[in-house]
Amino acid sequence: MSLEKKPVNSLDPDSPLLTLEEEVRAQGAEYKWSNSYDDSACLDVEIKCGRRSRYITISESDAPGYLGFEFAKFRGLGEYEAYEALAGEPCIEVALAGNYPRLRMLDRIPGWSSDDPSPRWSRSQGVVEVRGDRGENWSAELGSPSKNFSLLSKYSAATLRIKGRNNQTHDEALKFLEIAGSAILFEIDLKYGIPLTMRRIRPLGGMRVSRRAVRVDTPPVLPRLQYATEPLSLYWYARSAQGMPLLEFLAYYQVLEYYFPRYSQRDLLDKLRNELRDPTFRTDDDRDLSRILRISQQSGRGYGDERGQLKSTLRYCVSEDAISGFFDANLEVREHFSNRRQVIGGLTSLDIGGKKVDLINAICERVYEIRCRVVHSKEDGGGQQDGLLMPFSPEAESLRAENILMRFLAQKILIAGASDLPL
Repeated sequence: MSLEKKPVNSLDPDSPLLTLEEEVRAQGAEYKWSNSYDDSACLDVEIKCGRRSRYITISESDAPGYLGFEFAKFRGLGEYEAYEALAGEPCIEVALAGNYPRLRMLDRIPGWSSDDPSPRWSRSQGVVEVRGDRGENWSAELGSPSKNFSLLSKYSAATLRIKGRNNQTHDEALKFLEIAGSAILFEIDLKYGIPLTMRRIRPLGGMRVSRRAVRVDTPPVLPRLQYATEPLSLYWYARSAQGMPLLEFLAYYQVLEYYFPRYSQRDLLDKLRNELRDPTFRTDDDRDLSRILRISQQSGRGYGDERGQLKSTLRYCVSEDAISGFFDANLEVREHFSNRRQVIGGLTSLDIGGKKVDLINAICERVYEIRCRVVHSKEDGGGQQDGLLMPFSPEAESLRAENILMRFLAQKILIAGASDLPL
């Protein structure tokens, strides 16, 4: 980047962003310059997060509010939108996720203290304390975010604050947040019917996905096909479940599963049909009937166990060329599947370009392994070597890329199972 194109060089010498840069440098905090969507300069200030880091992006218009803020006195916690104060009163604060009306319902919890109790609309700004009766050395409160948190995070509708507990390390603070925070929010749901979760930072949320291998420049036309109601409903359910990768995966899998009876026995039905259409076939000949019986009792590829039904269904509905084209059009997804280090335990990388690789078989094995880990949620892992595939875990986050492929497979199977739409 040439000097004249650097973001900082577009600023006026009296810019508050340059003043903030001097303060950050004096604190010993790391930072870097970046451009916003409109090419204006932004200052990205590092916040330590255990062995990782995250950055707070500050625009010139927001810079005055950060003057005097001590970035080095806070640390982020894990993959949560959470920060711990490292100086002054011990405090962990985490953003809460939930439907906005439910966040507004916090003021209905007994003990809610509004910042301004006069007008009804302002009661959403306030706090409710959560105290124990066992002599705990810590307390908690739910409500409006603190001023410091509002500077650290853009998610500021409501937060949970855990106060009074000294944590020596990042991992110790993170573990206590997960244990205590989850317990508090679970009991809030039990008692008051307000389901809230601790908001997480989703690293895969920005994965770029090609909608089609070839850009469509023509206007829409009336459809020629009609799609089965039940699997199409499951498909839309999966599309609406984005942000909940386990649920999304299961809904797409159910689209595939819906067609198992049709395609898993396709070869068998063709054999039976050919035998019955044979002009020499006689219903009064025991040998002919025995041949029909033997065919119907076969358990070859394409029917039988669930894994075999999945393979038969995909082989009938999706070509290897179509799958290769999908990966060619979605390079980030391709990289996820071909990476030698797979985040989801028990999975191996796909040799997508390999000439001797049965790509459909490899994908079926992968889909089935994930399906078993999602469905078998017993405490002992349901017999699975890698145990539970837990929500909000790094494995579940990695499932987002798997769901991009699952969406493609579901679309192909819906098309294969469609019929002509009447004129």
